[in-house]
Amino acid sequence: MRQRIFEDKHGNLCGEYPHDPAVGFVSGKRGLRRRLVPVDEREALPEHKAMELALKRYALTEHEIRDIQSANDAKKRAEEYALKHLTFSVASRRWLDQINNSHSDRTVKIYGQTMRLYLELVGDHRLREFGRSHNVAFSDALAKLPSTRTPEKPISVSTQHMHLRHLANFLRWSYDNELMEKQINIKKPKLPEQEMEVFSLEQLQQLKSFLTDKIDHAEPGRDLINAKNLMRAFMLATNCLLRVGAIAHLPLTNIDLDGALVKIRDVPERNWKNKACKWPNKPINSQLLAFLQSDLNGRGKRERWYLDDGNGRPWLADHSHVSTHMTKACREAGLPGGVKPFHWGMRAAMITWLLNNGVSPQKVQQLADHADIQTTMRYYNTRTAQQRDAVEMLPVI
Repeated sequence: MRQRIFEDKHGNLCGEYPHDPAVGFVSGKRGLRRRLVPVDEREALPEHKAMELALKRYALTEHEIRDIQSANDAKKRAEEYALKHLTFSVASRRWLDQINNSHSDRTVKIYGQTMRLYLELVGDHRLREFGRSHNVAFSDALAKLPSTRTPEKPISVSTQHMHLRHLANFLRWSYDNELMEKQINIKKPKLPEQEMEVFSLEQLQQLKSFLTDKIDHAEPGRDLINAKNLMRAFMLATNCLLRVGAIAHLPLTNIDLDGALVKIRDVPERNWKNKACKWPNKPINSQLLAFLQSDLNGRGKRERWYLDDGNGRPWLADHSHVSTHMTKACREAGLPGGVKPFHWGMRAAMITWLLNNGVSPQKVQQLADHADIQTTMRYYNTRTAQQRDAVEMLPVI
């Protein structure tokens, strides 16, 4: 390699080296520059001695640069080897650790179940070896996997679809983080066409009357608290289209009556993360405002949560139990069974009603807080709407 020693504008003797010793100097690219003999040291030496010192130091620095480059190359080779041989199990743990910072514990737990299932049913292997055969093997194994509730039957197609969807999310993350060289499109079983069964407006009015009557006849104490919290959940679900998780984790401080807003935020205290809410401030309509004004005026001083046990603690430890209580109330009120009260019965019912009555899908999407308008339209009970249109066209006999 050709040595380059030069004098800078301050009189220092400096050396220039290529960035990569194996490649050498690159035309038009300035090399690495190092000061070899400072001007004050140079002035104290004869010129030929100063140059000899510069040449000696140039050689030493050159060796240092080569050693550093060699170490970097070795590190790079080790990283490339590790990446090439990275196993599915190790990569999946990295993924779960990362999403733990941005997703709820429940979501991370479900993703973790999928990863464990894959390793049990398919086995561990190098991540970069993943191909169509692994996709098919996992899909076939899921189709034969016994259900925990009814072991004589396999898990449902929707559950199989969910696990394969989680696998696709993991592989997409792996590709985005350069752990895989190509993007994999996971094939999933076709979901059966199923339209959400929703409550009619009349059935929701029937449920509201039942909940009101329950409050009127409830015994003081836990019975009354249960009845009031069911009505509170009903009012937010039908007037703000809130998901049950957001209702169960709503602090009273996030209800702004002056601004007529319900603010949906993460609740670190209860380790709850909102489900990617794009429109986190939900407007309060006049019906809900009147209810909230009356409800909040009657609250105890210690209460902190919208669904409170009366002593500043959450009404129920697990928000899924709110759905359990509401399902029981729906059954007692005489409503049809098999309808998820919040997800289908109320949320989808209100979406269907708004769309049937001319509210634009974009506005409904924002109120429902769907990232994709197609999700909003899947909640739309088109069968009810189309039959209503058809029956109105029947001739008068």
